[in-house]
Amino acid sequence: MQVKVKELIGKLNEKQKETVMRCMERCDLINPEDEVDISLDKNLGRFLKLIGNPIRFQILKMLRDRELCVCLISQALEQDQTLISHHLRTLKELNLVTEKREGKLKFYRANTEEIRKYLEMLGSEII
Repeated sequence: MQVKVKELIGKLNEKQKETVMRCMERCDLINPEDEVDISLDKNLGRFLKLIGNPIRFQILKMLRDRELCVCLISQALEQDQTLISHHLRTLKELNLVTEKREGKLKFYRANTEEIRKYLEMLGSEII
């Protein structure tokens, strides 16, 4: 979604408008006809929210080069297994981790290809 700078200026209170207008006159930094892209891909937004959680980030980091079960992850992070299972389910929703069953245990690994896809998407949005 695109929005023009002049539309944004129109939404400011009078004092803010005066300040921005003075700056525009002196600095020539802002073109009121410029458009600002404020769109965000739904899945990219979810990805950012998921990795923004310190526990989920730590889980992904732990699973980058290895497979681990919930009990080992919970021990390493000193967190309850139920909480770790919840975070792993959340990460699976965006395919950020893969799961492999060995008997009664499930082993998880970071899906680095999928993570890389989201990081590339992020880079193309802000760089």
